Amino acid sequence: MYTSTSVSLRRCSTSILPGLFRPRLQLAPQMIRPHHPILRTFSSISANTHKSQRNYKPSHNDCTNDDTTTQIRLSKRMSELGICSRREAARILKEANETTSDLRYLKEIIYVRGEPVTEGTGVKVSPNEKRIEIKAGDSPIDEDSDGSGYFVPYAERLWDEIRGDTIVLNKPIGYVSGQEEHQHIPAVRLLTRANLYLEDGDDETKKTLSMGTALHFSRKKWNGFDLESSTIPRHIRKNIAGVDDKKSKSDKWFDEATLSGYATAGRLDIDSTGVIIFTRAGIMARRLIAPDTKIPKEYIVKVQPAVQPTTHEKEAGLLSLPSPTRNLTSLLRGGKRLWNDKKALKPVLEAEWLEENPVLSNGGTLRLVLQEGKKRQIRRMCREILGMHVVSLVRKSIGPIQLDTLPEGKWRPLKEQEVREIFADTPHKKRKKAKRFVGKD
Repeated sequence: MYTSTSVSLRRCSTSILPGLFRPRLQLAPQMIRPHHPILRTFSSISANTHKSQRNYKPSHNDCTNDDTTTQIRLSKRMSELGICSRREAARILKEANETTSDLRYLKEIIYVRGEPVTEGTGVKVSPNEKRIEIKAGDSPIDEDSDGSGYFVPYAERLWDEIRGDTIVLNKPIGYVSGQEEHQHIPAVRLLTRANLYLEDGDDETKKTLSMGTALHFSRKKWNGFDLESSTIPRHIRKNIAGVDDKKSKSDKWFDEATLSGYATAGRLDIDSTGVIIFTRAGIMARRLIAPDTKIPKEYIVKVQPAVQPTTHEKEAGLLSLPSPTRNLTSLLRGGKRLWNDKKALKPVLEAEWLEENPVLSNGGTLRLVLQEGKKRQIRRMCREILGMHVVSLVRKSIGPIQLDTLPEGKWRPLKEQEVREIFADTPHKKRKKAKRFVGKD
């Protein structure tokens, strides 16, 4: 039937089907529009065929036999495996797809199960695919090269190549870890030359500064700080450098050049202080904040007995809080669910009271070590599980990155030993048995 329809269409004239053909022009059946009732069935089949071709996304069928509905992008899978970041994988795939020369002359090539991937950034693989690697092609300049070189993973690259990619900041109260919005000042504004912290005898940081390719500073547009439209509480606002309550705007430090190209790896509340990481390497960010990360984070938390739920908690449906307790067993065992959270909490690695003889009515100071990083997790755990309100929160460390003597508001580049330990199989020392202080309620 398909053949007879196509023949009749090619023999018809413009007088029979006006408006479908141009004079003395014969079109293929798939180019006919379904204006005429006779052609509706045929044209719908043709249109559906071409629609599927337009929505076609390449899939690396040589790599997997799984159903395409369960596949994920190759760049995402490489990021999950820690091979490289999504952006870096997309760049390599794009270069391989657009090259007009031999693949041997490419600097980097992605291989899946031994086959080079040249279909572009839309390639998909199985979520469980593990046989992925990046190899380096032959260099046209080096005649002695045998083409057996491999792409060097980020964790194994020379230190001079990744020096200055990640820095640590001791964030003070009043700065947000994300983008500037609602008159909240981002912590990246503190990454200026004046705030760089140099210890005596720190030759490694001095060498990082002397290298012209390690750190880049640039000026960014800033509209200033408007006290009239700001939503920052006054007790937090007074801790922000350069802001004067007597003036509507202050541009004391907003015009200073800051580090460019860095993004935060994780978050820290506006009313919290301590270690916050900035990096320009996607693989480093994933290593620190991925849901399956094993890197511990240490916090010092001062608490007091909570009185009643806040207005925000009541609006969310939380109408009551538990009685204040010093029993930390619930945190160490895990399995509890915070209000309106579907996923249960993981066990806290360490939890202890720092006071020798704590008194319940006076609150106390907690030391917590955990691997999770949910939004306002510690504050919510203290309120909804311990019945305690957090007065102050300081993040002391992230894995091997310690706060130590880094002053508040100052920053420094990570050292080579810290970076190597982050990518090690055991990024932190094996912890001692957690102290389980159980006081009287």
